[in-house]
Amino acid sequence: MRGRNRRVLSLSFIMVALVAAVSIYGTRLMFHTAMEEEGVRLQDVVRSQVALAVEMCRMPHAGGDSGGSGVTREAILDRLAHAQRRLGMESRSGEFAVARLDGGKVRYLLVNGRGVSEFTSGAGFSPEALGVEPMMLALSGKSGTLVGPDRQGSDVLSAYAPLPLGGERFGLVAQIDLDEIRAPFIRANLNVFFVGVGLTVLGVFLFFKVSEPFIRDIEVSEESYRDLVEGANNLILRINEEGEITFANSFARGFLVGKDGELLGRKLMPFFMVEAAGERLEAVVELIGGEGRQNEIPVRMADGRDGYVAWTVKLVMDQGRPAELLCIGNDATRIHKANKAQRESEERFRGLAKASPVAIIITDIAGNLLYANEKMHEMTRATEVQLAGQGWLNSVHREDRKLVWKHWLERVGPATDKVELRLMSGNGEFVWALWQVVEMGNLRGEPSGNIHTFTDITEIKETQMAMSRLTAAIDQAAEMIVMTDLDGITTYVNPAFEEVSGYSRGEAVGRTSGLFQGGERNGNVSSGTWETITGGKVWKGRIVNRRKNGERYTLESSVGPIRNHAGELIGFVGVGRDITEQMAVESQLRQSQKLESIGELAAGIAHEINTPTQYVTSNLQFLSDAFKTYAGTIERCRELAHMVSAHPDLFPDEAYRKRAESALDEEEMEYLAEDVPNALEESSAGLKRIAEIVRSIRQLAHPGELTKSFHDLNEIVRNTITVSTNEWKYVAGMKFVPDESLAPVFCLKGEVAQVVLNLIVNAAHAIEAKIAGADRQGTISIRTFAEGESAVLEIRDTGTGMSAEVAAKAFDPFFTTKEVGKGTGQGLAIARSVVVGMHGGSIEIDTAEGEGATFTVRLPFEEPPAG
Repeated sequence: MRGRNRRVLSLSFIMVALVAAVSIYGTRLMFHTAMEEEGVRLQDVVRSQVALAVEMCRMPHAGGDSGGSGVTREAILDRLAHAQRRLGMESRSGEFAVARLDGGKVRYLLVNGRGVSEFTSGAGFSPEALGVEPMMLALSGKSGTLVGPDRQGSDVLSAYAPLPLGGERFGLVAQIDLDEIRAPFIRANLNVFFVGVGLTVLGVFLFFKVSEPFIRDIEVSEESYRDLVEGANNLILRINEEGEITFANSFARGFLVGKDGELLGRKLMPFFMVEAAGERLEAVVELIGGEGRQNEIPVRMADGRDGYVAWTVKLVMDQGRPAELLCIGNDATRIHKANKAQRESEERFRGLAKASPVAIIITDIAGNLLYANEKMHEMTRATEVQLAGQGWLNSVHREDRKLVWKHWLERVGPATDKVELRLMSGNGEFVWALWQVVEMGNLRGEPSGNIHTFTDITEIKETQMAMSRLTAAIDQAAEMIVMTDLDGITTYVNPAFEEVSGYSRGEAVGRTSGLFQGGERNGNVSSGTWETITGGKVWKGRIVNRRKNGERYTLESSVGPIRNHAGELIGFVGVGRDITEQMAVESQLRQSQKLESIGELAAGIAHEINTPTQYVTSNLQFLSDAFKTYAGTIERCRELAHMVSAHPDLFPDEAYRKRAESALDEEEMEYLAEDVPNALEESSAGLKRIAEIVRSIRQLAHPGELTKSFHDLNEIVRNTITVSTNEWKYVAGMKFVPDESLAPVFCLKGEVAQVVLNLIVNAAHAIEAKIAGADRQGTISIRTFAEGESAVLEIRDTGTGMSAEVAAKAFDPFFTTKEVGKGTGQGLAIARSVVVGMHGGSIEIDTAEGEGATFTVRLPFEEPPAG
């Protein structure tokens, strides 16, 4: 009640003050209006006086000293005095004066219609009471109104104007005291004020009497509002233009600073755990958001924990500028954390679904698509629009859609059954997928949809098909294929093994494989093979084994490691090809090649044999003739000797003795004694040459050996040079530089000789093609030397050489640059096969077109270790 009375008194005081202010303002406004009207009235009076004087001056008169033709000055002043007295009687507050300028001083002539002399008697008015400034302005020829103090300090309103009387300067001034004008307005203002106060008090009394029920309702509403605001579980704040909190409910205080804390006057922005450009109202609005929006902001709570508040704001504008902000914040910490956990869960699901190698789709109970992960789009190459609804079914191969309807919609079989089907991936291509459906339920346990997973098994299917093809290929392969464990125990053999070896699969599996210990291999080679394959490398070579019936056979084999997906060695696989017949054919081929080469050399060999035969024949003829001469000489000597000895008495004559002396020709005897031995020596040499050629041909033409042994490489080269002489001696000179200290080479002698022969013949043909009938010869240089563990044979010629393209194909079978019928293209191919394949050596070619060629053959002194 006391509060109510206080409000009534306050309201009454305010209303009285308003009435007083209104009355004072109204009185002042009317006073100024009256002042303006009074100024106009005085100005009109002054002007009328001036007009009267002017008219009187224009009136004719009989004489005077005015110097003019009008009424005299005294008459005019008298007339003005009469008029001023009448005005003074009508308005006692009015004061009129007429003066002139006399010697620079103002001399008053009339004051309120009386002469100045009348004031000397002390009639209670002095001309000095009039202000000098208005009169001076009038005497200066100006007219107008002026408010200011007179000589006694009273505020007066003056109207002034010049008064033309003859040729002199006169001035007319009319003034009125402002207090005369102000007094009635003050009285009216007091009347209005007291009447207004009475009416105000009466109005307040009546207002409270009439509005008391409404006030009571407002108070109840205010109390309810206060209870609502204070009891609300929301932060309710009012923020002023500076960003300061001007109101905060108890929940806001407890949430932000605790129940004992104070929020009023504090800035709101520091409570937000975000960066902002300022703390004023504009920054708060920019951060929280505009009106009608909700924005969740992290807030530092009173207990130091991080909280989240969802704000709703109402912006109050003042003249187009934000003046106040009403903020209602909802504590969204739990909801935020729950939403965050949900989002994290969804993100984890999406991350798992995105990273999943399995295609995943979610459908409703009718099969309409709700979600498809990236893998599904990748496998089907379909967009979301194409998969929408039941469009995903179009990605299933047309022939497999029946499986979908059967196992899913018709529920044939358990829901966990996995079905293999094909998903179309565009352009008629498809991928194999393992499809499975899992039913989803809602919170009531009712079915609400399905989760479909498609696992890409294309590689598995292709692997299975490849394995099937591989198995079929292995089973049908002509090569023996054997698989073993790490101990060399056989775990698998293919049908070719059974066919070649004669052992059945049952007899071979579980036994040590013959790939690692051939019947013809020594222990060192076997251990080298084992070391190679256990070291993870591939061993290649030939193995001689025995069939079940005891026959020997040769395998061209390769044995390699088998590793699991982790790269660990888990076994070995060997592939062997029965080359027994091939070796025989190759041997025949090489023999044919030798015979071909020998056939090419046949004419030369015949010539070589014919030449020594000719001079042996000539020498033998010579020896025959010589023997005849010897026989005749001996015979004559015998006759002479007989005659001399038989008849000494018959030849006492000296002539007989001379005849006996000339029976033997000493010169002839000397010639025969010198040339007969030479002829015999040449004949012997020729016969030896024939024997050597025949022996070399026999060695070269001899069938190749099946086993290697140690041979002198220099001897092989010499024999080959001898046999091939007719091929090179007409086109090139031969230069052989052997290394006499060269150790024997473990080789097949006939095969190596074939290689040397092919290289010499090729060199001779290249030189012949280059000189092309010119009268000059090329050179074939051959040398042998040791290099590390190998014997090196180098054959260099000055022939045509080869281009890089030809050199790259030089060792290819059947490749030749010779004319048709002059080469089979097998010479260098066989040479490489012999050197590399049979002896583990190497053969290289260094050539340039037009600059000859150098072939370098390296043969190991001893058979290299396996691998």
